[in-house]
Amino acid sequence: MRSVAEQKAPEKAETPKINIQEEVRSLLAQAEYLRSQIDAVNAVIDDLYAALEVLDFIAKEGAGKTVLVPIGAGNLIKAKIEDTSTVITSVGGRLSLEVPTEEAKKAIESRIAALEQVRLTLLRKLEEINRKINEILPELQKKA
Repeated sequence: MRSVAEQKAPEKAETPKINIQEEVRSLLAQAEYLRSQIDAVNAVIDDLYAALEVLDFIAKEGAGKTVLVPIGAGNLIKAKIEDTSTVITSVGGRLSLEVPTEEAKKAIESRIAALEQVRLTLLRKLEEINRKINEILPELQKKA
Protein backbone atom coordinates (compact mmCIF):
# COMPACT_ATOMS: atom_id res chain seq x y z
CA MET A 1 0.00 0.00 0.00
CA ARG A 2 1.31 3.49 -0.92
CA SER A 3 1.69 6.24 1.63
CA VAL A 4 -0.36 9.44 1.43
CA ALA A 5 2.70 11.36 0.11
CA GLU A 6 3.16 8.86 -2.72
CA GLN A 7 -0.51 9.11 -3.64
CA LYS A 8 -0.30 12.93 -3.87
CA ALA A 9 2.78 12.93 -6.12
CA PRO A 10 0.94 12.37 -9.44
CA GLU A 11 -1.38 15.31 -8.71
CA LYS A 12 1.59 17.60 -8.14
CA ALA A 13 3.06 16.53 -11.47
CA GLU A 14 -0.20 17.42 -13.20
CA THR A 15 -0.62 20.80 -11.50
CA PRO A 16 2.06 22.68 -13.52
CA LYS A 17 0.60 21.37 -16.78
CA ILE A 18 -2.89 22.50 -15.79
CA ASN A 19 -1.59 25.90 -14.67
CA ILE A 20 0.24 26.35 -17.98
CA GLN A 21 -2.89 25.36 -19.91
CA GLU A 22 -4.95 27.86 -17.91
CA GLU A 23 -2.34 30.56 -18.51
CA VAL A 24 -2.36 29.88 -22.26
CA ARG A 25 -6.18 29.98 -22.33
CA SER A 26 -6.14 33.26 -20.41
CA LEU A 27 -3.54 34.77 -22.73
CA LEU A 28 -5.47 33.63 -25.81
CA ALA A 29 -8.64 35.24 -24.43
CA GLN A 30 -6.74 38.47 -23.75
CA ALA A 31 -5.31 38.41 -27.28
CA GLU A 32 -8.78 37.94 -28.78
CA TYR A 33 -10.15 40.81 -26.69
CA LEU A 34 -7.30 43.08 -27.81
CA ARG A 35 -7.91 42.11 -31.45
CA SER A 36 -11.57 43.09 -31.10
CA GLN A 37 -10.57 46.40 -29.51
CA ILE A 38 -8.10 47.06 -32.34
CA ASP A 39 -10.84 46.30 -34.88
CA ALA A 40 -13.19 48.76 -33.14
CA VAL A 41 -10.52 51.49 -33.08
CA ASN A 42 -9.76 50.83 -36.77
CA ALA A 43 -13.45 51.21 -37.62
CA VAL A 44 -13.64 54.60 -35.88
CA ILE A 45 -10.42 55.76 -37.58
CA ASP A 46 -11.81 54.70 -40.97
CA ASP A 47 -15.03 56.61 -40.24
CA LEU A 48 -13.06 59.73 -39.31
CA TYR A 49 -10.97 59.53 -42.49
CA ALA A 50 -14.19 59.24 -44.51
CA ALA A 51 -15.54 62.33 -42.73
CA LEU A 52 -12.35 64.22 -43.61
CA GLU A 53 -12.71 63.27 -47.27
CA VAL A 54 -16.31 64.47 -47.33
CA LEU A 55 -15.38 67.76 -45.64
CA ASP A 56 -12.55 68.30 -48.14
CA PHE A 57 -14.85 67.62 -51.09
CA ILE A 58 -17.68 69.77 -49.79
CA ALA A 59 -15.37 72.66 -48.89
CA LYS A 60 -13.90 72.68 -52.41
CA GLU A 61 -16.84 71.74 -54.63
CA GLY A 62 -19.95 71.42 -52.51
CA ALA A 63 -21.58 74.84 -52.58
CA GLY A 64 -24.74 74.68 -54.65
CA LYS A 65 -24.57 70.90 -55.13
CA THR A 66 -27.42 68.56 -54.34
CA VAL A 67 -26.51 65.65 -52.06
CA LEU A 68 -28.27 62.72 -50.47
CA VAL A 69 -28.45 62.98 -46.68
CA PRO A 70 -29.07 59.86 -44.59
CA ILE A 71 -32.05 60.28 -42.27
CA GLY A 72 -31.93 56.82 -40.70
CA ALA A 73 -33.02 53.24 -41.40
CA GLY A 74 -31.43 53.33 -44.86
CA ASN A 75 -33.52 56.31 -45.99
CA LEU A 76 -32.04 59.34 -47.76
CA ILE A 77 -33.32 62.79 -48.60
CA LYS A 78 -32.04 65.22 -51.21
CA ALA A 79 -30.57 68.46 -49.89
CA LYS A 80 -28.80 71.39 -51.47
CA ILE A 81 -25.56 72.60 -49.89
CA GLU A 82 -25.70 76.35 -49.44
CA ASP A 83 -22.89 77.18 -47.02
CA THR A 84 -19.61 75.26 -46.82
CA SER A 85 -17.85 77.61 -44.41
CA THR A 86 -19.16 75.92 -41.25
CA VAL A 87 -19.98 72.43 -40.04
CA ILE A 88 -22.19 71.29 -37.20
CA THR A 89 -20.11 68.84 -35.22
CA SER A 90 -20.77 66.68 -32.19
CA VAL A 91 -18.83 67.57 -29.07
CA GLY A 92 -20.27 64.74 -26.97
CA GLY A 93 -23.22 64.27 -24.66
CA ARG A 94 -25.70 64.94 -27.48
CA LEU A 95 -24.27 68.44 -27.80
CA SER A 96 -23.35 69.84 -31.20
CA LEU A 97 -21.65 73.08 -32.16
CA GLU A 98 -21.38 75.01 -35.39
CA VAL A 99 -17.68 75.50 -36.14
CA PRO A 100 -15.67 76.64 -39.15
CA THR A 101 -14.96 73.79 -41.57
CA GLU A 102 -11.18 74.06 -41.06
CA GLU A 103 -11.63 73.83 -37.28
CA ALA A 104 -13.79 70.72 -37.70
CA LYS A 105 -11.12 69.15 -39.92
CA LYS A 106 -8.43 69.90 -37.32
CA ALA A 107 -10.59 68.35 -34.58
CA ILE A 108 -11.08 65.20 -36.69
CA GLU A 109 -7.35 65.01 -37.42
CA SER A 110 -6.66 65.34 -33.70
CA ARG A 111 -9.08 62.50 -32.91
CA ILE A 112 -7.42 60.35 -35.57
CA ALA A 113 -3.99 61.01 -34.05
CA ALA A 114 -5.23 60.13 -30.57
CA LEU A 115 -6.89 56.94 -31.79
CA GLU A 116 -3.75 55.93 -33.69
CA GLN A 117 -1.85 56.19 -30.40
CA VAL A 118 -4.49 54.02 -28.72
CA ARG A 119 -4.19 51.51 -31.57
CA LEU A 120 -0.40 51.48 -31.22
CA THR A 121 -0.70 50.82 -27.47
CA LEU A 122 -3.15 47.97 -28.11
CA LEU A 123 -0.88 46.49 -30.79
CA ARG A 124 2.07 46.57 -28.39
CA LYS A 125 0.03 44.80 -25.71
CA LEU A 126 -1.07 42.21 -28.27
CA GLU A 127 2.52 41.69 -29.37
CA GLU A 128 3.58 41.15 -25.73
CA ILE A 129 0.81 38.61 -25.16
CA ASN A 130 1.72 36.77 -28.37
CA ARG A 131 5.34 36.71 -27.24
CA LYS A 132 4.29 35.18 -23.89
CA ILE A 133 2.16 32.58 -25.66
CA ASN A 134 5.07 31.66 -27.94
CA GLU A 135 7.31 31.25 -24.88
CA ILE A 136 4.84 29.03 -23.05
CA LEU A 137 3.68 26.78 -25.92
CA PRO A 138 6.96 24.82 -26.28
CA GLU A 139 6.90 24.15 -22.53
CA LEU A 140 3.31 22.94 -22.75
CA GLN A 141 4.10 20.72 -25.74
CA LYS A 142 6.99 19.11 -23.84
CA LYS A 143 4.64 18.18 -21.02
CA ALA A 144 1.94 16.86 -23.34
